[in-house]
Amino acid sequence: MVQYNVMSDQTDNLISLIKPYGLSAEESRVYIYLLRHGFSTALQMSRALKIGRTKVYRLLDALQKKQLLETKVDERGMKFGGAHPNKFNQLISIQEQTVASLKQTLPDLISQLNHILPQTGISSKVLYYEGVEGLKQVSYNIIRAQGLLRVFEMEHLSDFVQKDYAEMIRKKLVEKEIFTRDLTNKKSFSDYTNVTEMVEKFSEFRHVPPEKLKINFEVLIYNNVYATYTYKNDAVFCVEIYNGHLAEMQKQIFDFIWNQARRMKFMSKKGAAKLV
Repeated sequence: MVQYNVMSDQTDNLISLIKPYGLSAEESRVYIYLLRHGFSTALQMSRALKIGRTKVYRLLDALQKKQLLETKVDERGMKFGGAHPNKFNQLISIQEQTVASLKQTLPDLISQLNHILPQTGISSKVLYYEGVEGLKQVSYNIIRAQGLLRVFEMEHLSDFVQKDYAEMIRKKLVEKEIFTRDLTNKKSFSDYTNVTEMVEKFSEFRHVPPEKLKINFEVLIYNNVYATYTYKNDAVFCVEIYNGHLAEMQKQIFDFIWNQARRMKFMSKKGAAKLV
C-alpha cells in the first residue's frame, strides 16, 4: 500500500510537470504508464489505468500526433510504447515556432479586428474583474504602458500572483523599456525578483509614511488608464478606468506625492531595498 501511494504521488507530480507541454492529464497517465511498463497492448492499458479501450485508442492517437508514441507488432498484435523523454525538446521547438508565427501575424490581426470595432466616439470605459485570473489580466495589461508606469504599491506583484507569472510580466516590462515608479508605505523589503535588469535600469521606489497616505489599494496609472485592485481574505476585486482626463489628474497627484517622498536605495540586484 505504501509503495502504491508513493507511485501514485509520483505520477501526480509528473502529470503536473507534463501539463504545460500540452498533454491532458489522461494523455500523461498513458505516457507515464508506457515509460514504466514498456510496450503494452491497448487492452493492458485499459485494465491497468481503468480507462475504456475506445478512449485508450483516442489517447494513443493524441500521443502519436505529439510524436510521443512508438509502435511495434508481435505475435500478440499491435503494442505501444512511450517515446524517449528527449522528444519533449521537439515539443518546445514546435511551440516556439508557433509563438513566433503568431507574433509575426499579430499586428495584422489587431489592425483588421480594430476595423470591425463599432465607432461609438466614446473614449471612456470601466472594466471590472474578479478572482486571480482577473488580477492576472489587469497585471498583464501594464505591458501596454508607454514610457512610465506609476504604482501605489501595497505588495510586490509576486505577492498577488504566481512567481513565474510575475517574473514574465517583469521581463516584458524590460523588453518594452517601461520604467516603473513605485510609492510604498514600507521602509524596507527583501529580494523579490530575478529580473535584475529591471531593478538596475527600469525601477525606482520611494517611501511615503502611512500617517500621511495609507496605501490600502494597489493602484496602477499609465497611458489613459487608472487601474486599482485589492486582495484581502482571498477576495480579489479589480477595476480599470479608461479616461484620459482622470489618468492625467492621477498622474499629477502621484507626481506631487512622489516629489515629497523619500528615496529608497536598492541593496541588491534582486530588488532588496531600504530607506536612504
